[in-house]
Amino acid sequence: MKDWFTYFLVIVLFIVLIKQCEGNERTITKTKIEYVKVTDTVTKTIISKPKTVYVERTKTIKGNDSIIYVKEPNDSTIEAKQYNTTLLSNNATAELEITTTGELLDVQGVINYKQKQTTTETLKIRDASGLFLYANMPINSVQPEVGILYQIKNKMFISAGAQYNQFTKSADLKIGLGVKIF
Repeated sequence: MKDWFTYFLVIVLFIVLIKQCEGNERTITKTKIEYVKVTDTVTKTIISKPKTVYVERTKTIKGNDSIIYVKEPNDSTIEAKQYNTTLLSNNATAELEITTTGELLDVQGVINYKQKQTTTETLKIRDASGLFLYANMPINSVQPEVGILYQIKNKMFISAGAQYNQFTKSADLKIGLGVKIF
């Protein structure tokens, strides 16, 4: 009767350990942010009434041609028209100031800008079970052992193996149970 009770306790303990191995899955979320170049089409152009400005003829300053604006005309200035223009696109607005000596007939173009693009990836990781083959060779004696280990959900393992005993000239059978501590 005692043997049945011992077997029953071992089976209950084994079932409790197996149930302890059932765990929740882990979720890992990775967020990647990158900036991509976007080209947007102009959808609306708003041009203000021109105002008269006086421009001194183009001067070269540090190797670049520059336009110099003056408040009052003199003998080295020319009269020009200045337009304040707003270009509207689907996702951006461009404010432009156009200076011309002729009549402005049309404004066209595209707007380039960088847009933030966020990609979120969610990984669900479940602990896996696995079967391992192992071999042991003790250092102080020649008693080789061969066996298998079955890992259950990265929580515990069950092992079974056979070891050759040189003293008794026979094989010793072994079983084992390991539980994850930390």
